[in-house]
Amino acid sequence: MNKVTVKINGHEYNMVGKESKDYLLKVANYVDEKMEEISKANPKLSTAMAAVLTSLNIADELFKCSYELDEVTSKYKQPLQDLEDATTVLEELKNSIQTKDERIQELEKQLEKHMEDINKLKEENEKLQKELKEKEEKLSEAEEIANDFQNRLYDMQIKIVELEKKE
Repeated sequence: MNKVTVKINGHEYNMVGKESKDYLLKVANYVDEKMEEISKANPKLSTAMAAVLTSLNIADELFKCSYELDEVTSKYKQPLQDLEDATTVLEELKNSIQTKDERIQELEKQLEKHMEDINKLKEENEKLQKELKEKEEKLSEAEEIANDFQNRLYDMQIKIVELEKKE
């Protein structure tokens, strides 16, 4: 608690408050100035009367300031709420983007693995195609040889039959 001696309308008063000494002095100085204004405007007023009018004027200022504050607060309340909502949505979107980026990275890794598997399968397929072609060529050669032997056998059988006829 701060304690300060102030002078209002020529009289000293002790003020005590949680606020700083500078603040308490400013408040007392403000009241003193308002009392002086009222007293100069109406020199016939008693000190008590001047104090009451000063209190009324200060209360009027307080109510007007309070009303203005309420208006400003209500005027900016919705935009502030909208800003908070937008900030929340932005955070949610950032989190969503991060989650989706992680998912994309995961899918890219899977795609890369699948591409490697496809390349291995292509290589294996090419190898098997080559082997198949080689075996088909060997089969074709074997069929030609078999046909050639069959033709020779047929020719020999004909020769045998002819030779047997000659005998």
